[in-house]
Amino acid sequence: MTDPKLQLMNTMQNFPFYISKDMRLRFLRDDEKTVLSTEKELPLVIEPVQENSFAVLKGLLSESRDWFNQQLDTYGAILFRGFEVEGAEQFQKVLELLNVQLESVYHFGSAHRVRITDKVFTSSEAPPDMIIAPHNELNMVPVRPSVLAFFCQVQPDLYGETPIINTEKLFYNLSPSLQHKIANFPQRFVRYVPNHLLEIVFENLSREEITKLLQEQGFVFNWEEDGSIYFECSYIPLFSHPRTSRLCFCLSIVDCLVSREWYRNIGQRYSFGQRLYYNWLPANLYKSFQQRLTTAATVVDGSQKRTSTLDTYFLTEDGHSTKMTEAEAQELGKAEWKNAAIFEWQQGDILVMDNLQVAHSRLNTKLKRKILTAFGNMCNIRHMKPALLATHGKIGDRVLD
Repeated sequence: MTDPKLQLMNTMQNFPFYISKDMRLRFLRDDEKTVLSTEKELPLVIEPVQENSFAVLKGLLSESRDWFNQQLDTYGAILFRGFEVEGAEQFQKVLELLNVQLESVYHFGSAHRVRITDKVFTSSEAPPDMIIAPHNELNMVPVRPSVLAFFCQVQPDLYGETPIINTEKLFYNLSPSLQHKIANFPQRFVRYVPNHLLEIVFENLSREEITKLLQEQGFVFNWEEDGSIYFECSYIPLFSHPRTSRLCFCLSIVDCLVSREWYRNIGQRYSFGQRLYYNWLPANLYKSFQQRLTTAATVVDGSQKRTSTLDTYFLTEDGHSTKMTEAEAQELGKAEWKNAAIFEWQQGDILVMDNLQVAHSRLNTKLKRKILTAFGNMCNIRHMKPALLATHGKIGDRVLD
């Protein structure tokens, strides 16, 4: 058995230097996690030593903003825990003190959100039983936030965790064959948005404004006669981080067989019938049923209107589109779970993430739960350098428009 003191000393070697007597640095304790995984250093936890007022937190951020941003680069995520943060305005202030250039619009979103302030939204209005699969925010859009943050305003009654994953570690936990596929075959993202859902996806933009936005970001798109739109883009989801040069793996694969592995791992939270569904239903039937459920959840008025869809494909060397295989989807889902940091929210928590390095998810929840979100420091991944792979060298720079 490992000596706990020795284990603590080994962990402490990975800590940055302290910069203030008013705060303590650590990683998550096992008793704060709902699931133990291989991830031990995500996120970096910053908590008060004695005085936990918002004024103390503001002082720390004001005096040492650059230091905090260096830690964000190094660890990928920072959890401010134990400070008195009471609402959206204070949450927004924390991000502004970190010099995050916050966005006030949320275009290309796939879920309804409620605006709390000009730059703070609810994180998701998805049904509580539903798992939101791991992803980087705005993962199919070339221009995306490099910083994403969450604030726990109302602690969940039960569950409702937001798992986070270091995508470089995830990538190197995949088999060489799947690594090769991801590194060498671009992914094509095809989105369809019916006319009646344009307001959610593009926040009241006019047709002309949507057209301009898609043109600026390099999408191929087509308006249909009824006012609905198809748009798509393609790129390899690996690139080098602009400051650390670490590999970033954009988690953007839309496949219910990937998230099925997550449902299987938290099966005890569901009924016996649901556990049978997630574990034993043949993959082809499972995918068919999941598509119907997605449609039912999206078309909330019970009409026959077409639902919004997002599909991803790999582009082969001859230009054909192919899906991830069932075995590959299972492998990715299991690797995501193995590498995820899953912890309970506490009232007042602020989680700040590097959206290029770290992906996030949401597990099922029991209301009440209120998590707010904000994001900013927008960047264009088409401007990123190709990733440097530890075993295969630099990937090709083939990026398709």
